[in-house]
This record gives sequence, C-alpha cells and structure tokens, in this order.
Amino acid sequence: MKVLVLGCGEMGASAIEDLYKHGKFKDLTIATRSIKKVKKLLPKLKGRQINVSIHQIDIEDRKKLVSLMHSYDVAINCVGPNYKYEVKIAEAAIEAKVNLIDINDDYETTYKMLELDDRAKDAGIIIVMGLGASPGINNVFAKAASDQLDTVDEIHTAWVMSGADSGGLALSYHLLYSLSGKALTYQNKKMIEVESFVDGKERKEFLEPIGPMDVFHVGHPEPITLSRVFKTAKIVDDKATFHPPFINDLIRNLGKMVRDSSGPIRVKGNLIDHMDFAAAYFYKICKSLKKIPKEGALRVDVKGWRNGECKIITYTSSGMITSGTGTPASIGAQMFIDGYIKGKGVLAPEECVHWQEFIKTMVSREIGRLDIKMRDA
Repeated sequence: MKVLVLGCGEMGASAIEDLYKHGKFKDLTIATRSIKKVKKLLPKLKGRQINVSIHQIDIEDRKKLVSLMHSYDVAINCVGPNYKYEVKIAEAAIEAKVNLIDINDDYETTYKMLELDDRAKDAGIIIVMGLGASPGINNVFAKAASDQLDTVDEIHTAWVMSGADSGGLALSYHLLYSLSGKALTYQNKKMIEVESFVDGKERKEFLEPIGPMDVFHVGHPEPITLSRVFKTAKIVDDKATFHPPFINDLIRNLGKMVRDSSGPIRVKGNLIDHMDFAAAYFYKICKSLKKIPKEGALRVDVKGWRNGECKIITYTSSGMITSGTGTPASIGAQMFIDGYIKGKGVLAPEECVHWQEFIKTMVSREIGRLDIKMRDA
C-alpha cells in the first residue's frame, strides 16, 4: 500500500509523523515545494520502518501532479491555503483516479467541492473533505451523538484556537480569507448569512485548560455539511474564538483591509500585495505571543429525542489544534485502507467515517482529552 502526502507545513508534518509511526503503508511519499522542510522533519520520524521518499513539486503544475498521484492508493492534501489549492488538487485526484483525504475548512470551497461529487463517483474514488479538527473531529462527534438519539433537532459545534498555535503562513492566508467577513449558519432549516466574530455571541464551557469562552459564528463548513446529512435538524451552527480574543478583531480588520484594497501597497519602497502583507503581519503577531497556552478545544452539542425524552449529548475535547488537524487526516487514510471509510464521491466525515473506530483511534493517539456527557434538555 502506498500513501502520498501533499504539503509539509505544520499540519502536513503531523500527518506524516502519524503515518510513519502508526501507518499501514509500505511506501510514504512526501510531495512539497520546500524540500528543506522535509529534511528537517525526517530525523523526527520514529516508529516502524517504512520506505520514505521526497518529491519536489509545484502544485500548480497539473500535468505533473496528476502523473505523481495516479500510482497511490490514497493521498492526503495538507496544502494551503484551501481557497487557492483545494479544488485544483481534488480535480487532479479525480483525473488520476486516486482516493483523497483533505483538511479543508473553507465554507466557500466546500460548495465548490460538492460540485465535483458526480465526477468523483464516475472516477470510482472517494474524496473525504474536511477531516481535520474542525471540521473533522467535530463532525465525527456529531455523528456519534446523533447515532445515540432517535431524532436530531439541533447541532452546535464550537472551537477555540490559540493564537500561539496558529500554524504556518498558509493558515494565516486562510484565516484572513475565510473568517474575516460573512459566514453562513443554518437556522429554522434555512441557511442565513451572518458576520464572523460579530454575530451569535454565546458563552460556552470548554475542557481545561480553556474553561469558559465567548464564541461567535464563523465561516466554516459544518453548517453546510451537517444540515445536508441530518435533515431533521432545524439548527446547525459553528462558533469559535481565538485566545487571546483580540486575535478575532485582528482577523476581521486585516481581512477588511484586504477586501477593500484596490491594488498593492508600498512597504519600504516595495510594492506588496495586500493579502501577502496582511498574512505576513498576522503571522508575525501570532508568533510573538508569549505566555499564551497553545492548547485549543472542541465542543459539540447535539439535541434530540431518545425514547420519548429530549436529551442533549455533549462531546468535548482539548489539545493542540494544529496537530489535531493533521493527525485525523492520517487516521482517515489508514481507516480507508482498513475499510472503515466507505463510499464514492465527495463526502463529509459524518457521511463516511466509522465513528467508533475513529474516536477509539483518536483517543489512542493521545492528541487530546475527551469527555462525553448526556443530560436532559
């Protein structure tokens, strides 16, 4: 069995380390633009011995990408930002007829990915989109909770991310693009538009070391995919915040600057694209944060009916969001090989992932603490 990992940033590195230590693959190929990053990672790989090869590639070169992908059993896409590369890589996977796991968390891109469903089915492959932390772990928790209920009325997902654990520069581009303006939430069985980090303020309790935090609607895919799968649900939302909270405002303000820009800006005599400047500035601020815990947290509340009684089932976990994003993608690739992920086409985790096996494996990896509760609504 052969697995291909596209990208070797912080999340790609987490996937690679997990594949090397736990994977069921004979061959692991790391394809990236920066060979330097891979060479730094290789000495850290510990565990079972498998064949590791490195391939330098420009993702924009469609012909070479398809040629590379076609000989693998499954590929994992950890290239960012999602809005720029997600669909291109998925289209290449379809052409190469290779199964794909990705960590997409951009809601606009999610709609574009769903449009590829028929093409993926025709190619005989599965594309699992959004198998990271949020979406990903959150979606699997929602599926787990829903299977313990007779009917589902509401699904509420939420997450907290540390500014000090903000990943690489590609993630900065993504955050400013996806979380700085409008978002979608599902209310009364209709998708409505809201403002990220402004609307829907709500106090939620997260596992330590996070505790209580104010969260807001954000531009994430969970309301889109979960409302498609759990058709009895009247409300599906995804809310979030950064720690410290001023990061929320920084994302909104820098994102607005980029959207309002009409051309490059001059910095020290050089013309620089607004997004390039904003992403670099945001990344620098996050890297400068001191004494800020790097842990993040996830929470899923599913409300519904069980044996004639209204219940709320809550899954909460805490840990590092960056490693908690790359590792689930690796787990997904391994579960696919073992037959725990089934289907064809473009599917969200709640549609195709065997939740019992996923949660058991996630707990065994010790990538986060987990708590499960059921209470009367």
